Amino acid sequence: MVMTELLEGPLPQLAEAQDLTETGAEVIFHGRVRDREQGQEIVALYYEAYASLADNELRAIGEETASRYSLLDLTCHHRIGEVPVGAVSLRVVARARHREAALEAVTWMVDQLKRRVPIWKWGVLSSGERFPSGLAAK
Repeated sequence: MVMTELLEGPLPQLAEAQDLTETGAEVIFHGRVRDREQGQEIVALYYEAYASLADNELRAIGEETASRYSLLDLTCHHRIGEVPVGAVSLRVVARARHREAALEAVTWMVDQLKRRVPIWKWGVLSSGERFPSGLAAK
């Protein structure tokens, strides 16, 4: 099963999976907002997306990742809107029969997301001013 989603607001709690009898590895990646962006102290990042295209591309990457690494399950949530320093902006959960596949899948998924999904991020200063910060998830 592959589930991908762009969300405003905090990410949902991780639900306990029901049947993990085939699962030998579960890798959970959280991308968090750091307190500095391009050398400037920030209070948040603001993510904006071309929503319909971003949804479709994120789903396609999720399907490719699951197929490429023979995953049992893949979930990816990416926040849009303002995300404060220290908060999670991206979560990828990969479940596989073996550790190596799950670890590689998460890395590949995040790399592809950065390259292909039309999400942009802006650094937010304490004054509220925003400055462009390149592609999301960098």
